Amino acid sequence: MAVAVLLARAAAAPPPAPIELNDLPLLFADNASLAVQSRVVRTIHPARTRPAPVLVSDRPWEGSRAYVYGSVERDDVSGEIRLWYMSRAARAVGTNRTPSLRTNGYDLTLYATSRDGVSFVKPALGLHSFDGSSANNIVFDLHSPSVLRDQRDPDPARRYKMLGYQGGAYRSATSPDGLHWTRDSSKNGVLAHSDTITLAQDPRTGEYLAYHKRPDPKGRSVWLARSRDFIVWSEPDRVFAADEWDDAWVAAPDQRTEVYNMSVIPHAGGFLGFPAMFRRIHVLAKNEVAAEQSSHDGPLDIQLATSADGRVWRRTVPRLAIIPRGAPGTFDGGAMLGVSNSAVHTETETWMYYTAITTGHGGTIPLKQLTIGRAEWRRHGYVSLDAGPEGGRIETRAVRFERPSLVINADASRGRLRVALVELDGRAVIGRTLADCTPLESDAPRWAVRWKSGTDVPTDRPVRVIIEFSGARLFSVEASREAARPRAN
Repeated sequence: MAVAVLLARAAAAPPPAPIELNDLPLLFADNASLAVQSRVVRTIHPARTRPAPVLVSDRPWEGSRAYVYGSVERDDVSGEIRLWYMSRAARAVGTNRTPSLRTNGYDLTLYATSRDGVSFVKPALGLHSFDGSSANNIVFDLHSPSVLRDQRDPDPARRYKMLGYQGGAYRSATSPDGLHWTRDSSKNGVLAHSDTITLAQDPRTGEYLAYHKRPDPKGRSVWLARSRDFIVWSEPDRVFAADEWDDAWVAAPDQRTEVYNMSVIPHAGGFLGFPAMFRRIHVLAKNEVAAEQSSHDGPLDIQLATSADGRVWRRTVPRLAIIPRGAPGTFDGGAMLGVSNSAVHTETETWMYYTAITTGHGGTIPLKQLTIGRAEWRRHGYVSLDAGPEGGRIETRAVRFERPSLVINADASRGRLRVALVELDGRAVIGRTLADCTPLESDAPRWAVRWKSGTDVPTDRPVRVIIEFSGARLFSVEASREAARPRAN
């Protein structure tokens, strides 16, 4: 009887809402976006890293550290890359001209720009004073500053939002341009506890998502608080922690794996998480800790996790480093403290920025150096669905296109790939069958699908996308405003 009741409830449950394809790509890092799959395997693709950092601390107000707890974006008009990062000054910032900065704050939010994502300029913004001069790139004073460009807020003065830590609590700020920031008025901050935090936004609901560190019996772990107005936040829930598989290496009582932080990036069908997994190998006694040294030592690796709703997370298999550490002695050979909460996508590549450490977490200055590196994938290339020579097939859940053209990111240079659309009841969309599709037989990060009768896809109703491919890898599906042009493969 209980089984029958459960089946009846499942049958009566409304179908999930269609996946909205607008600004974000549909990725296939898990099965959440798939209705059917046959003869395909999922492959995780670790990033390529550069042999040297792209940003180092070389200004007096940066001390000896540069962190990218922060964020990166590409300007839609100019193409300029904007980076918010953090330094730890050797002394407090003077506030004779800038009372908005806290005199007891040594952690500074800084700003840099780049045309190519590798060579960064630290502009003299004239916003805050350091040693009597405002010729610096200081924009604010939070630890772990996580920035979000919010296109939904109708108030242009709140276009940019920031969360970070200061004075025993997490605090927020807003800005019209990402440079001039207004601190929240709450005396006690917006969330309790301290240290690292990552800001994201749910593309379906517009909710703000604060993934942050809180005390926990499991050590460092990630908690989530939500807000609809960026003012009032929900009671946090723990959403990501290390498990027994992470601790399989442990050999001593004070050893364990913890989650130092987790950056979260949304896509059309869910979220990707980039947890910094900290293997705490050794704990120093208080009398052994030097200045500017942590008592907890060990490496940190960036892994990959997936979620359909941002709350329930699943680990990828295998649990490998999605951004590999360098060889011992290199700038990123000791630990990776975290990654940006956003990525830059070019026509062919995806870039994320990470905090690189020469030593483990508990290394000593000056041997321990913190700089910023760049991780690189093919466009949306974190994970692929692969089909062998015998061929494979997937069918997505219901998808609603908000733009009239369908773009596929796939490598079919050793095979072929075709696309079809079907109605939700399984009927073929007329003129959009596999037989009508001009196949892809090359490597194309942005291939606009074309059928015999044109390129348009329905935008007035949800449909499902069928992709049939052999000897090929599929990375993502996107909607585009531009119609496809005929092309020869």
